[in-house]
Amino acid sequence: MYFCLEQLVPEQKTVVELFYLQGKCYNEIADSTGIEWNKVRSFIQNGRRNLKNCMDKQMANA
Repeated sequence: MYFCLEQLVPEQKTVVELFYLQGKCYNEIADSTGIEWNKVRSFIQNGRRNLKNCMDKQMANA
């Protein structure tokens, strides 16, 4: 998972880590990063999808 996390674009990586690994809510992430709430939501959704796709590829190659 950490390999795939490193493959995300920086904004996606940051918000995914804050949301899933640190348990922050969208508002907390928006406040602490300065990223607009709608962009936080988008980065989390896209980051989760990209993370899943990467992990699926890693499992297929294992």
